[in-house]
This record gives sequence, structure tokens and C-alpha cells, in this order.
Amino acid sequence: MDTLTAMQVFVEVAQRQSFTAAAEHLGMSRSAVSKHVAFLEQHFSSRLLQRTTRRLSLTEAGRDMRAQAEIILDQFKQLEGAFQHAGQSPQGRLRINAPYVFGTVYLGSLLAGYQQRYPDVELDVVLADRRVGLVEEGFDLALRIGELEDSTLVAKRLGLLGMTVVASPAYLARHGEPAHPRELAQHQCLTYSYARHGLEWPFWDGSRWLRVRTRQGLRANSGDVLRDIAIAGGGITVQPDFIVGDALANGALTALLPDYPPPRLPLYAVYPERTLMPAKLRSMLDYLEGAFDALRDNQTGLIRRPGKPDAPAGGASRA
Repeated sequence: MDTLTAMQVFVEVAQRQSFTAAAEHLGMSRSAVSKHVAFLEQHFSSRLLQRTTRRLSLTEAGRDMRAQAEIILDQFKQLEGAFQHAGQSPQGRLRINAPYVFGTVYLGSLLAGYQQRYPDVELDVVLADRRVGLVEEGFDLALRIGELEDSTLVAKRLGLLGMTVVASPAYLARHGEPAHPRELAQHQCLTYSYARHGLEWPFWDGSRWLRVRTRQGLRANSGDVLRDIAIAGGGITVQPDFIVGDALANGALTALLPDYPPPRLPLYAVYPERTLMPAKLRSMLDYLEGAFDALRDNQTGLIRRPGKPDAPAGGASRA
């Protein structure tokens, strides 16, 4: 039997000084009311009511119980009302994680727009390239780039990020420009440490995926660092367009292998599995989906139109 319900029944009996009147008000049988009170007395090992054939009165323990129960029930009503209101209107603290460079490029203006629409939501944004533990570290939502590992998290796909193979004009003047992905084995390649395929870079040749094993070279866990090394003539790298777009536009980098594009990277919003999703999280997911859907790849590197497959199949050929 539920203790909170038993408290509600007991307070009703104490206020009306009658099992019958309490039963009528609560829409319960008199025997059910009596069982709730008996459960409460047994639970707290105290007699709460003195019963005679003519009257009903509270014991000293009963008076204490009534006073405390009324406080508890009032607090419960306030809590219930607050959560019911929260379920209708987004409010409260929302903690978000995103990759560092991606966050600096995209999230500033997007989240400013969200705050204007939902001023009662307090945003706490943490930018980090490492994969944070959402539940362990108290995050409500994370934006993640690339194929996801199996987990208990729920994932909502927001878009696809364009990728480009690049090198500086100075590097190409010294070492030549590769005409086919397999020629990368003779070049200094700059690899992202967290890349799913490691030293095997995938490329689409128009009908199938090719996996090309590049030469072991410099590795870094920052796309910004790899871009800057490439600009300085340190080698060839493949990076998201939002990282190398400006350098391509101003000529600091040159796009390579246009007939053999690398796979686009999926962008996901991930969050802990929840049966009842808070309004603040639902509003953010809906907002992000609409915001990213409005972006176009010629401006941002975000691609949403049909094209080649998004990622190589497990049985991709090796060039």
C-alpha cells in the first residue's frame, strides 16, 4: 500500500473526524479508508486515532502525524504542480556538449536564437572533442560527428557534414598533386586521431568505396591543428568543410581528388534514453533539427541533399 496515499486518507479522516465522511469525499469505501489508516498505524508503529462508538479523536501521535502529513502533502502538491508546468513550458537548466571547433562555428548564433524563443531555459554549453559520458557527467544532450558506437543513448540525425582532401600550394609544388587516392601512399598524410578508419582513408569512385592505406605520419586530435599544419606545407589531410572552408576560399589550401570524394560525416544529437522527455530537451531537439535543416552546404559545409552513399560499407575495396 502506498504511504503517501495513506497519509492523504488519514488527513481527510482527521479533518472530518469521520471514516464515513472521509470515504464519501474521497470516493472510496469505508473499509478501504479504514485499511489505509490501519496501514499507516502499522507502518509507524503508533496508534493515531482513538475510536469509540460515539466519537473519533486523534491521539498525541495522531496530532503530530496530521501536522507533518499536511506539510508533506502540501510540498508534494507544489512539486507536482511545478513538474506539470515544466512539462508544458520549456524551463530549467539544459546542459549541452559539442565538439570544440564545430561548436565555435555553429552554436553561437543558433543557441542565441533558441534563448530568444525559450527564455526560461538556462543553457550550460561545454565544448570538448572527447566523448563525454552523458549520464556520468550530467549532460542532457550532446552533438556528435561521425558514426556512433553502439550504446544505450538515443540518436537523432541532424545532417551531413561535407569533407574535403586538402594540401597547401607549397606542398603540392614540392611533392606533386595526387591524381588517384592510391598515390597518397607516397605522400605525407596528416591523420585525425579519432578518425574511425585510422590510416585507411575511404573514397567514392562513382560506383564503389575504395579504402586507401596512407603512410604513417603526423597524427593530432584537433582538426584545427591538422589544418594549420597543412597550410604550413606539412602534408595532405582530409577535414570537414567547416574547418577548412576559409582556407580553401582564400587559397591557403587546395582541394584534391575531386573525382574521389571522401564520405560525408553524419551529425547527431544524442541523449539518454528517457520514457518521459522533458519539455526543455524536446524543444532543443526540434529547434536544432529545424535550424540545421535550413543551412546549406555551399555556405556551411552542411549537406542534406541526396548523393553518393554517406559512408563506406564494411566490404569496401582496397585500392
